[in-house]
Amino acid sequence: MSRLLSDVALACCAATLVAWQPLAFAQSPSSAKNATCSAQSGATKPTIVELYTSEGCDSCPPADRWMSSLVASTSGTPVIAMSFHVDYWDYIGWKDEFARKEFGVRHAALVRASRATGVYTPQLFVDGREDRAWTVGRKPEPASAATKIALAITGEWRSETLSFQGRIKPAVPGAAMDEALKIRYVFTENGIETRVKAGENKGVTLKHDALVRDHGYAAVSPDGAFSAALSLKDKPRRSQSTLHVIAERPNGEAVAAASVRCE
Repeated sequence: MSRLLSDVALACCAATLVAWQPLAFAQSPSSAKNATCSAQSGATKPTIVELYTSEGCDSCPPADRWMSSLVASTSGTPVIAMSFHVDYWDYIGWKDEFARKEFGVRHAALVRASRATGVYTPQLFVDGREDRAWTVGRKPEPASAATKIALAITGEWRSETLSFQGRIKPAVPGAAMDEALKIRYVFTENGIETRVKAGENKGVTLKHDALVRDHGYAAVSPDGAFSAALSLKDKPRRSQSTLHVIAERPNGEAVAAASVRCE
């Protein structure tokens, strides 16, 4: 049974829809601690899958397992999976160390924008729309629509930071950019396990894949260039971590994206 949040959460901020695009990994390790990497967007738009979950919610583990199976079965395809942990249920006995208040703000914004049934966990969104695919074990299909935007990124993993830079431009040389675009980034990690010692999941070992470690936006210059740096203070494992960079229209619709792993 899903855990429903009161309407208080729906008072949060303006709506932001998501849909973005992955593509191939290209790594160039430079040392035991540092590595550089690069990637380019593909020819089609991605399918964006966002799960909102919590370690303090006893109805969430089945959805977490579904997400893990999705990650395992869609590697290398234009499906981007993200698991956002929210802090709604920290008060009932177990504090989720991966939860962030801003993830809850995004959750409420998606609910408002998509006119979903309410804010609850686990709750799944596919391309910005509420979806209950996980309840019947169904996985979303990769999108096939072509994109008109090309996105290229390079990244550098150091001991304390992951920095990246890139540029967006029309996919067809000489074509004009139809509107200003935003750059959104999401940093995820796979294979995380937590032994829950209190609350509704007491005694259960939970496994997390596509767990969102960081999320934000990078400023875009008039020529399409952008850059940003992420803190690695939580010591994520390089081999299990992926940076997704997404170009979005002002309304939140994604037009291109690239995914990179600095192994």
